[in-house]
Amino acid sequence: MKINKFDVVELKDKKRATILDVIKNKNQFIAEVVNAYGITLGKKVIDTSDINRVVYSKSIVR
Repeated sequence: MKINKFDVVELKDKKRATILDVIKNKNQFIAEVVNAYGITLGKKVIDTSDINRVVYSKSIVR
């Protein structure tokens, strides 16, 4: 699955995260994680194995 910067993803623990940056090896991302109530839990590094599905992705066409 292709994940880009600023995509919103659902994690396997049912929390949501916004991708802030893609780490060079393409398997890890810096993300801002929020709980079900929208309260920010902080930034952390997540792996592709932590992601359940992409909730929102805005593709940029140039």
